[in-house]
Amino acid sequence: MNRVDFVGSTLFIAGILLFGLVHLAIANYVPSMTGWSTPPGKFATARNDIMVTIPYFLSIILMLLGVILLLLKEIKSLLNKLYN
Repeated sequence: MNRVDFVGSTLFIAGILLFGLVHLAIANYVPSMTGWSTPPGKFATARNDIMVTIPYFLSIILMLLGVILLLLKEIKSLLNKLYN
């Protein structure tokens, strides 16, 4: 496993763990909610109330970066086959 694969898998796993922890925090908060508004919904209201909006989107960014790095080698080999 080269360095790019290691970094990609680390970012992907970190994103998954952060995503899961954010969802766990939201699920623990939802039963104690007193109310919410319909346009953002219960999930977005809970996310805003416990202030995990930045970690939520950061986890998605980490997962996407990890997948991109993991697929980078495959994309390079595909482009080499295509143009050679």
